Amino acid sequence: MKARTLALAILVMGTLFVAAPIGLIVLNRALAWPRWQSGVTRTAGAVLLIAGIVVAIYCSQLFARIGEGTPVPIEPPRHLVLSGLYRYTRNPIYVADVAILFGLFLHRGELTLLAYTLAMTGALHAWIVWREEPELCRRFGEAYVRYMRSVPRWIGRGT
Repeated sequence: MKARTLALAILVMGTLFVAAPIGLIVLNRALAWPRWQSGVTRTAGAVLLIAGIVVAIYCSQLFARIGEGTPVPIEPPRHLVLSGLYRYTRNPIYVADVAILFGLFLHRGELTLLAYTLAMTGALHAWIVWREEPELCRRFGEAYVRYMRSVPRWIGRGT
């Protein structure tokens, strides 16, 4: 991975998964909003958060090994990745991102983190539909169109 790509990845991930959540935790306290939390949700949140990190790392490695690129838009994969978790969802890294954020909410309990998770999920969906999928169709042509028909965008059935 090139230094520029690594720097961008650290900046984006640090902002989305560290700085923004810390700010939202502080905001939750400032607003005196309640925390929704129990031992079970703390544990479930930690498991979801760790699982999301593991999946994101695993899928990023697939991008490097099979796709000969990265998930970072300035160094995209040169080859379409269809193996591993990409057989079950077209966007396993985004699923992992949502799992990380939802896990953080469950672990911490701040309602601002839940609102952030929902907003980020909506933003990711819009990005995928309006920017990423059209670009992948242009880059990979009919192979990506077939992939779209056979593998769901998120999890489950349909696109």
